Amino acid sequence: MAAGGPIALSEAWIGSRVIAHDLQGDDLADVLQQNGDASAWAIAPREETAELRRLAKILGLDDYAVDELLAPGHRCRVSDVAGTRLVRLLAVELKNRELFADDVSMIIADQVVIILADDPYGQRIARMLTAAGPRLTGGGADRAAQLVVDFVIDTTVTTTEQLEAASDDLADQLFGGQPLTREGKLDAFRLRRAVTQLRRVTAPTQDVVQELVDTAPGSDEVTDRHWNKIIDRTQRVALSVTALADGLTTIFDTSLSLDNARLDDVMKKLTGWAAIIAAPTLITGFVGMNVDFWFQGSSVGFYVYLAVMLASAVVLYVLFKRKTWI
Repeated sequence: MAAGGPIALSEAWIGSRVIAHDLQGDDLADVLQQNGDASAWAIAPREETAELRRLAKILGLDDYAVDELLAPGHRCRVSDVAGTRLVRLLAVELKNRELFADDVSMIIADQVVIILADDPYGQRIARMLTAAGPRLTGGGADRAAQLVVDFVIDTTVTTTEQLEAASDDLADQLFGGQPLTREGKLDAFRLRRAVTQLRRVTAPTQDVVQELVDTAPGSDEVTDRHWNKIIDRTQRVALSVTALADGLTTIFDTSLSLDNARLDDVMKKLTGWAAIIAAPTLITGFVGMNVDFWFQGSSVGFYVYLAVMLASAVVLYVLFKRKTWI
């Protein structure tokens, strides 16, 4: 096991009484062998060690099972090998609009649950289990596994809430009728990618929780009720992530629609002003031809044609103004 530190990385208990904590592998194994009714949890780093291989042989796990537990980036899943349940979970967190995942593996045996997680997330799990108190010591190793699953899902819930808050901020920017800025569009794209990655985690997590419930040994009413709460949370998270993906798609579409509407307004203004400018140009070009026109070469003609140009420009301006083109 991982060496002890400020936070206890293992704990053994009988009923509601803690009998040992922060023991290394062999010492913890001796405590469990000497106390057949004891249960324990332990945190170990996600790395191949001789101690982990020795533990795997004791539990009847082959090298392939150990490699499956330690391989990075695998999907969430549950498997049963020689009566020992092997669980793969992903704890996802949002940092600077990027989704980061911590691999959490569990070996759930009759008396002990071994949690394989790298720091700092492993330290957070250890802190949670140490502070669990009666919620943990009132049950066995399965109760510890349940608390770890709940903790991982709680991390996903927090991430989902952060994504929802960020999505709401983008939606608020659209309420003024203005499309998203370039930075806003990039932000929305990053959020959309994070939500897509999150959906790849929440869906298999539901299957993991359900399978853990189906394969759990006989438990009391409190444990069953807690499992039901965890199932409800995973379902709500999955629905929230799906709704969030749809919401971000709507934000994209709305922003594009506002972009198109603003482009239409710009084209109308350009068309209107181009027509106003074109009218005097047409008149001066026509009068400037090398043919005789009324009042040609006189000051009266200058003022007459100037008045015609101004009148045509004013008429066009009023016409386009009424049609809200300018």
